[in-house]
Amino acid sequence: MRRLALVLALSLSCAAACAAEQVRAAAPFTSISVQGPISVTVDAGKAQTILVRGNDRFVSGLTSEVVNGELRLGMRDKNLSAGKGEQRVLVTVPALRAFKAEGAGETLLNNIRGERFDLSYRGAGRLVINGQVKSLKMRAEGVGEVDAKALVANEADVRFQGIGDVKVHAKDRLDTVVQGMGTLTYYGKPRNINNSVQGIGSVDAGD
Repeated sequence: MRRLALVLALSLSCAAACAAEQVRAAAPFTSISVQGPISVTVDAGKAQTILVRGNDRFVSGLTSEVVNGELRLGMRDKNLSAGKGEQRVLVTVPALRAFKAEGAGETLLNNIRGERFDLSYRGAGRLVINGQVKSLKMRAEGVGEVDAKALVANEADVRFQGIGDVKVHAKDRLDTVVQGMGTLTYYGKPRNINNSVQGIGSVDAGD
């Protein structure tokens, strides 16, 4: 019984030591750049906040700064993995105009709205985005997945290179260039479509 109590006490102590949260102050920003295996959730349309959640090593090792209106997230130790579980950066922002990521993290962008949104994604992670914009410009490269099916755009300009999977939603016009072995699936039944495929990749209608 005494040994069991000691094990439970040590487990609770480790859980407290391994879990941490930190609120970060930052100047106003309308775009985000992520470098490294960092998982991020962004909720647009809310007051600006930045919350870093994870173990002590992740929280203390994450860097954040705003340069020319862009929030830049990275890791001090380039060899440090963000790991699995609840290690994540939670961001709320009034409006997000652009997002760029290089790495293998999992990204969720919610309620993206506006005239134009620029998205650049490179790596082996997964990005899911929803909202409504007039114009979407997307650049994707690598073996990851970019799911923009729930981001309804009037016009979309997509350049995709690699062996990953991309989904996009355009109502009026869709321009695509696919290089490599990847698959691009489009939704929204756009009236004007201009596709170019270089390699054995494909561009397919999803509805």
